[in-house]
Amino acid sequence: MKKGTFTLLIVLLSALTISLQAQTEINGLVLYHMKPNKPIPSVIMSLTDTAGVVIATDTTGLNGTYTFTNVPYGTYTLTGETSISAGGVTMGDAFLMFLHLCNLYTFTPVQEMAADVDGDGTATWTDYWTVVIGWFVQGYPFPVGPWTFEEVSFTLTGTKTNVPTMGGSSAGDVNGTFVPSTRDLPAINVTYTTRQTSDNFEIEIYALDITEASAMGMVITYPDAMVNIGEVSCQLGDPNLAVENGQIRVSWVNQQNSCAVVNPGEPILRIKASAKSNYDGSDVKFVIDPRSHFSDYKGELIETRYSLPLFTNGGSYLSQNFPNPFCGSTTISYTLPSESRVNISLYNQYGQLVKVLTDGKENAGLHHLPFNSQGLDAGVYFYTLNTFGTDPVTETKRMIITR
Repeated sequence: MKKGTFTLLIVLLSALTISLQAQTEINGLVLYHMKPNKPIPSVIMSLTDTAGVVIATDTTGLNGTYTFTNVPYGTYTLTGETSISAGGVTMGDAFLMFLHLCNLYTFTPVQEMAADVDGDGTATWTDYWTVVIGWFVQGYPFPVGPWTFEEVSFTLTGTKTNVPTMGGSSAGDVNGTFVPSTRDLPAINVTYTTRQTSDNFEIEIYALDITEASAMGMVITYPDAMVNIGEVSCQLGDPNLAVENGQIRVSWVNQQNSCAVVNPGEPILRIKASAKSNYDGSDVKFVIDPRSHFSDYKGELIETRYSLPLFTNGGSYLSQNFPNPFCGSTTISYTLPSESRVNISLYNQYGQLVKVLTDGKENAGLHHLPFNSQGLDAGVYFYTLNTFGTDPVTETKRMIITR
């Protein structure tokens, strides 16, 4: 081999060696709120150089790890994003935000990031009201999106680099209760007590197991087509409230550095409601959504059982007249399962017809028939409902007239 050729080969090999040595491997980890037992899977990690060019991407595995190979020496920024389900946000997070903004609670860097739901770089009162009103009451998404991740910047100078662990969080989950692999909300414990349907009624919702709370969030669905919602009151104080599209959304945060006393013997919520004119006589059921919750002074969830009424006709279309006994006037209420001809007649205790109270065609739904006993003797009477249509009904109730 000629000396010049040998020298050129040495130069090329040296250059190749330098080139190979100028590349390295990057290993990293993404954790939820920096908790070792909460790795975040399916995070797309992007490695960006100082010119803003993404030179490599990788996706975290089930253990939250990722790897970049053959990365040239230099300075980089690491970012993450994911499309997996987010969650864990409660009014307990809003309570911690309130304490932080009042300088009563210090955030970690990941908590500060999670609280910054509008994405302006810091947690402010705007973020607090975005959680309390915009997200929970109005159902609006967070401006920053469902997830937020720290950015990590570093310089590569060695053959293998373990970059600092990156923290991530569901936006708004300040206390970090969410588990990234959890998709379904837990079931809640609800007991119903049966009551007779009426034109106006009140739904009393009890939280049976708690004696104090710092925050509350409730989502209650109801049959919007059959029910009008009136006043909604809360044992804890004036709540933030929205009633729309068959949902009642209520949030409350105690604006003190303490828990408020809860009396489990009193309803946590009272909802006044009335039947719409097209009410068809079916059951009226208010359902507590699994997102409903209470939080303690640490922002942690409190296990709770709920109790509320289920309004039903109980198989009866004809209601007891009210008042009863009565002197003068009373009202007979009845529900028609379908449009039909209706006859309501009054009989004495010997089964003799005394009076036809109504006879004619009526629409399906709840009806009220005023009745005056003028001209009738005091005593026991019976009134019978008969319908003639696709859903025939025959029912009888007793009334007592006094003097």
